[in-house]
Amino acid sequence: EDEEDQVVYRLEAKKTKKTVLQRLCYAMGISLSAGGIYDDGDSSTADGVKCCGYSPNNMVTNYLHWSFRSSFLVFVLSGALVFFALTLIFALLMWVVGQYEPHCIHVNGQDFGDEVGDGNEFSDAFALSWTTFSTVGYGLVFPSSSATSQRPHECIGLQMLCTLEAFVGILFASMCGAILFGKVGRVRSQAQVIFSDPMVIRYGTGVLIGGDDSMSSNGGGNASGPIWLRTPRTRSSGDIPPPPSTPPPPPPPSMSPRLLSNRRFLPCPVLEFRVVNRLHNSLQGEIIDASMSIIASIDEDQARAAMEGLSKRGRRRRGRIRGVRMQHGQPTIKEARALGPAAQQRVDDSLASLAARVHERARQRHQAFVEDNDGFLVNRRVFVKLDVETPDHPFFKRVWILKHELNENSPLLSAEARRAVKLNQSFWPQELNSYSAVRDAIQFDQILVSLSGTSNADANSVYAQKIYRHSDVNVGWRFVNLLYRDELDGGTVRVDHRKINDVVEQAGGGGEPFMNPEESERNDLATIPI
Repeated sequence: EDEEDQVVYRLEAKKTKKTVLQRLCYAMGISLSAGGIYDDGDSSTADGVKCCGYSPNNMVTNYLHWSFRSSFLVFVLSGALVFFALTLIFALLMWVVGQYEPHCIHVNGQDFGDEVGDGNEFSDAFALSWTTFSTVGYGLVFPSSSATSQRPHECIGLQMLCTLEAFVGILFASMCGAILFGKVGRVRSQAQVIFSDPMVIRYGTGVLIGGDDSMSSNGGGNASGPIWLRTPRTRSSGDIPPPPSTPPPPPPPSMSPRLLSNRRFLPCPVLEFRVVNRLHNSLQGEIIDASMSIIASIDEDQARAAMEGLSKRGRRRRGRIRGVRMQHGQPTIKEARALGPAAQQRVDDSLASLAARVHERARQRHQAFVEDNDGFLVNRRVFVKLDVETPDHPFFKRVWILKHELNENSPLLSAEARRAVKLNQSFWPQELNSYSAVRDAIQFDQILVSLSGTSNADANSVYAQKIYRHSDVNVGWRFVNLLYRDELDGGTVRVDHRKINDVVEQAGGGGEPFMNPEESERNDLATIPI
């Protein structure tokens, strides 16, 4: 079935509508929560000296943290506001000094305020303030010295005030420069990639007859077909391979005749999402040695079941090696009993080491974090690393497709689903071969994706993150092809990144109906442990 004859759907993340106040606060980086930004409510002396109940040290620290999170425009506007505020404060102090000592400020060769009734005293003080703060040099308004005043000792206070303002101005300029340098570095460290908003799951015939069409020579696309059987690809990377005309390959001959006659040997479903390089058409836009870390946040009970499965596999493995030699030169358990206690102790030590490695592997893959000691408000969050087919890419140029097989070892499946897959000889059971059954079999809260690599343009490390929720998964759908050949440019393979969220129903049908935004939002709230 050609892709042109199918209905193409575009799935994009729904953006929550915010009020004008919420948009303004979000743009400025202001939190609307009760605690405020970085406000831990601690009144210890570590905050430094307090003035009128406020800590200047905390205020400056909070402003620095806020400036790194805000946009460039908002930061420039805030810097201009602080500049004018400090200038006005020093201008007010200079105006007060000029009222008491008018000969200490010279305005166009005259003392401060000599022209009575003109009302320009404060404007002259402001001119003296901003020239001092910005250190651009004095003009017609300048402080008096021994060369221009007969009583220079009376102007020491004004000179100290101008010196302090110049020092504050230098500190302010250097701090703004440091913040801009840090923000530019942060922009350079962001990988110019686009993650697909939806995740798709192909199952049944959608895996047997062929997967997605998003192959690329530099994109990490894999050969289509079942996960457990790879066929060589002879077509070019930009072509769309048609569905194979031959039936799916038979199951391995190791299966018993009873299972062959009673069960359909379907491959396990495949969870997919993809990433597009924004700089795919730019010179040196590649990401070198890119790696993808995919962490799933799952329920504590589900993680406990997975750890028990690892322990059981370790015990089965330990039982299988009881009749063989543990290492070269070491006897089996039966031989050790005949040789004596020393030989048996060496075998027991080897078995204990194997069990320790199994438990260490389970501990590394499942990390639990407690946020609520009582456990009434928030459940324990368990993070598990997902195994994907291509977690590393040496030269990420165009499209990168990440695939995770939902088999008996997948932490995304429920304990019942993993047990059913295991009983079916690691194949997907026929009774679960529907979009509703596949949807019910997957259980997770969030999937955290982190990409890291080295930019080919400037050799700097770049990063990108994406968070997927349970409602972002669409069962029975596949991604459309992103690649095309530009005939106007000599047949160059290019990427149409506008189709990154476009999906079509998988081969053989069976796609689940889409949810409306209200249902999707309710599902998001339902998957969050509260």
